Amino acid sequence: MQPRFPALLVLATSFLAVSCTASPGAKEQTTMSATLQDHTVAFRDPSLTDIAKAIAHGDVARISALAPTVDLAAHGDQNVTLLEWAIWNEQPRALAALLDAGADPSLPGMDQETVVHMAAMAQDPEYLKVLLQHKAPIDVVSARAGWTPLFRAVQSKRDAQIGLLIEAGADVQRVDHTGNSVLHLAAQSGAASPAVLQLLKAGVDPTLRNAQQKTFQAYFFTTPDRLLNAAGQQVRSEVRAWLSAHNIPVESSR
Repeated sequence: MQPRFPALLVLATSFLAVSCTASPGAKEQTTMSATLQDHTVAFRDPSLTDIAKAIAHGDVARISALAPTVDLAAHGDQNVTLLEWAIWNEQPRALAALLDAGADPSLPGMDQETVVHMAAMAQDPEYLKVLLQHKAPIDVVSARAGWTPLFRAVQSKRDAQIGLLIEAGADVQRVDHTGNSVLHLAAQSGAASPAVLQLLKAGVDPTLRNAQQKTFQAYFFTTPDRLLNAAGQQVRSEVRAWLSAHNIPVESSR
């Protein structure tokens, strides 16, 4: 059987949010075990075999027919939920069918996070759009790191999902277990992350200090300007202008 890895995820598997790559072409991969390549192994409960197969194939009619007869809150290998299985197999219509049938998007699954966390990391924002259309909760906090889906979107540099979550009313002031805000995380994720300005405009507190007593600026301005490309320098310039317009001193600028 030819291994099939979805071209959509970077799943963090630890508190440190370490991600790996290993899929065909330039596609993203995960450290997920090979068991999630096969629905008969991912869901060992015989009562789930048929619906897991239908989800993997995007068979909406079959999902709708089977849903009333199975436990939609069931978990498979590595705690994967049926909703997460739909994203794993790149089946947005299957995801919608499960939600229509009553599957609960607030249930923790892989990595002790919800399907909304997973959708926030996906290459394709369609999964998150489907969840938002079904009123899935967007501020569920993960047990391990204290992250909401917005943290995952920022970590994975998913500008579309960041925008969708902000527009849907996500809590932009949330801090994680280390005292980091999404602004800290954005600043840590790249030398001149465009998400920084996006989050500042969304109202994230730029003066918040984390457990190390640092604001986002300590990370954002670490790389000297001369080492940035034109796009990075432009982002830096726009952030400095925003800070100046809001009477916030630039702490470090090289």
